Order: sequence, then C-alpha cells, then structure tokens
Amino acid sequence: MDLIFTSVPTWISVTFALIFSTAPIFLITNAIRAAERAGNLDASSLRKRVIVFYWAYFLIVSLVSFTGYFVVNEIPPRIIVTTALPLFLFYLIYLPRTKWFQQVFFHVPLENLVRIHLFRFVGVFFFIAYNYDVLPKNFAYIGGAGDILAATLVFPVLWALKNKASYAKTWVIIWNIIGLLDILSVLTTAVIITSKAVEDGSSGVAEFGVFPFSWIPAFAPATIIYLHILVFRKIKQDHC
Repeated sequence: MDLIFTSVPTWISVTFALIFSTAPIFLITNAIRAAERAGNLDASSLRKRVIVFYWAYFLIVSLVSFTGYFVVNEIPPRIIVTTALPLFLFYLIYLPRTKWFQQVFFHVPLENLVRIHLFRFVGVFFFIAYNYDVLPKNFAYIGGAGDILAATLVFPVLWALKNKASYAKTWVIIWNIIGLLDILSVLTTAVIITSKAVEDGSSGVAEFGVFPFSWIPAFAPATIIYLHILVFRKIKQDHC
C-alpha cells in the first residue's frame, strides 16, 4: 500500500507539524499551570497526561492519514465524523464530569483560556497551501484570514483583562463571538466546497485529509469551539 503525503514542499510540512504539535499543547498546559498556581493544586501529572493524550491523538490521525482514508469527498466529511466529532463529544460529555477538570476550570484565569487561541496563527498555512494550489482560494482566505484575525485580537483582549479595564468583559464577549463565527464559517465553507467536489469530481479540500494538514480538521474545530464555550462559561462563573 502506498503511503499518502501532502504535495507541498517538505520544509513546509515539517514546519507546520512542529508548530501544530507543540503550540496548542503548550498553551493548554500553560493554562493548567496557571490554574495550578491560582488554586494551589498539584497538576504536574495532569499536564503530562494532556501532552501524552494529544500526541497520541495526532499520531493516530497521522497513521490513518497515510492510508488515504480521509482523502475522500463525501458528505458529511469523513475526517470530521471520525475524528473531530468524537473529540468534541469527549470534550463535551466526558471532561466536565471529571473532578480534575472541574478544579482546573474553576481556578484557571479567563485570560489563560483566551491566550490558548494564539495557536490560531497557524491559519497562515491556509494561505501557504493555497499558494501551492492544494486548497481552493475562497476556503484558504476564509479559514486563514479568520484564524489570523481571531489570534490577533487576542492581544488587545489580554491587555484589557490585564489592566482590569471596565470594558474588558465586553471585549472578551465580542472577541469570543468573532472567533466562534470564524470556525463555524470555516466548517460551513468546507462542507459547501466538499458538496461541490462530490458533484464535479474536483479535489475540494481533500488536502486537509493528508498528513500533516489532517491535524487541522481533526483537532482545531472541536477544540476551538469547545474553548469558546468554556470562555462563555468562565465569564458567567466570574460574574456570579
């Protein structure tokens, strides 16, 4: 069986893989560390388990990607159904029931939840992939520009929170809505393009079923949406 690899240059694939396998995990574990300090918790082993969990998840997605299983244009998108959806259900159903998550979430500062979204600067790879003709222009621009905007807006939001500005929570809410709409628009666009690809036989967004870019649909939608949900919950918790 031939292994399936992305058609972009190797240095781009390696750069993306290094950034995507470290940046979001570092930011997530950093948020856990902040909760550990704020609540006087001992979460060192938890941080290690989180790292192992995500790296194992990326490894499994990678191995399946090499087989070409995800490189299929069908509705609903296969990679979303088999990876992103189970991950989202894991976040939504399992995590809130665990004692450690409840403790971490209670103590984690709001700004650390917001800061995790800095990893969305990887949206620049949407444009890079388009430059090598492996992604449709409209999908690359919607996904890339939206993620970069969401990541950029993190800085003024963090500044407002750090300085305890009277409008800080309002800025957080506005930013959170913008970030959520971005990821939902990316998913909607991907479905529309895939539907068209099914009809006319074009490649659509099939490149996002190939390693290492398969990590984006497998990890980002579920994680980003859930993080936005957590921000809304944290605002409500802090307000009570």
